[in-house]
Amino acid sequence: MGDFLYATITPMNEPLLTLLCALILFESFEVMWQQGHSTRRYIATLLQVYSRSVFLFIALHPSFYFVIFCMMYFNVYTSLAWLIVGIKGIDIIVKLVFLDRLATHKHLGVYAPLVSVDQGFPWMMKLLPLLLYSALFYLAFA
Repeated sequence: MGDFLYATITPMNEPLLTLLCALILFESFEVMWQQGHSTRRYIATLLQVYSRSVFLFIALHPSFYFVIFCMMYFNVYTSLAWLIVGIKGIDIIVKLVFLDRLATHKHLGVYAPLVSVDQGFPWMMKLLPLLLYSALFYLAFA
């Protein structure tokens, strides 16, 4: 077992593993501050941060900026790296539009079912971004 780990973690991969650990920490931070046991609690948590400051809401997505930094620093502009930035960017934009409509009491349109339903979040939904972005990051920068 120890030989297997030694064979896969070469000096070339050590910086990648360090960056992957940093991404996991950033993603864990995002999962923690966006937590909610139900859909309504999740939305309430997001709205609470959004109502303080839009810039604070945007700043509380450090993994988005971290991936952009890694792309520029290592000069890696693969489609998988752009996919991570695109998914995270769209995620932030959709949340901002939703929270703006909710804060200004505008018609929610397609978002209305999210507010009316109070379902619990399965534990896998909380870990999905962590697993997805970590795997994509490793594939993009390996």
